[in-house]
Amino acid sequence: MKRKLIDVARRAGVGHATVDRVLNERGGVRPETAKRVLDAARDLGFDRKLPTLYRQGLRFEVLLGRRQMPLCARLSDAIVRFGRPFKDIVAIERTFVDETRPELVAEAILKSRGNALVVYGQDHELIIDAIAEVTSAGKPVVTIVSDVPSAPRLSYVGIDHYKAGRCAAFFLAKMAGEGSIVLLCSSLYYRAEAERISGCRDGMADHADRQSVSALVELDENDPFAGEELSKALEAGKVTGIYNAGVSHAVLDALSRPIPSVRPVFSSATTSRRMRSACCRRG
Repeated sequence: MKRKLIDVARRAGVGHATVDRVLNERGGVRPETAKRVLDAARDLGFDRKLPTLYRQGLRFEVLLGRRQMPLCARLSDAIVRFGRPFKDIVAIERTFVDETRPELVAEAILKSRGNALVVYGQDHELIIDAIAEVTSAGKPVVTIVSDVPSAPRLSYVGIDHYKAGRCAAFFLAKMAGEGSIVLLCSSLYYRAEAERISGCRDGMADHADRQSVSALVELDENDPFAGEELSKALEAGKVTGIYNAGVSHAVLDALSRPIPSVRPVFSSATTSRRMRSACCRRG
């Protein structure tokens, strides 16, 4: 397949990445360039169904997080399925950006050529300013998964994370033994994680009579020593419950180490099978 993509790229006079974006309908390619790519693929007898060249005026761009994140991969697939019935009137482009770096998300927002934007990112001043700039020019912005309410976005699409945190607290209070609860997040700049932490704190105050929150550990996934802070929190007392509001693989090593207490109940907003299996009981 890669060989064929290179052949199409040479014939069309474009790069391999451009061919990939056109054939997989990820957008970000000028219509005239997309036409050259599709014409080259047809001339070479490309043995797959080729997308229809987009010729309409509306173009929506969806800024997702890193491609390797399971959530973003599922969102991307859902967007493709959702967009198929409307492909003759609307082009939906998908752009993957490292959501842990707000400067890159802000840059992608400002560079977007779409008529409207859907954004997944942090509630960071760089992103807030970028959204304000494009909306002042008349481009609507919708946030997904994690809201950026400080920005003048049109609306937010996603769950109520505060209620999700309260729900986790309810089950932790019922399932965990007497002891302390450790709360985890990757960054409080993600409004989703901040609201989950807030909801869990309030829920523990309402429902827990045998447990109390002992620590909030904010783990930067790009920090190779991030797990050490978690290890310290787990070793500080009798930890019977852990609520993970959004951290992914950065905590795996710490969770797999021996913990000087009972194995805690683990409740997580993530869907990592490896992470869930790190604890004996799960919430």
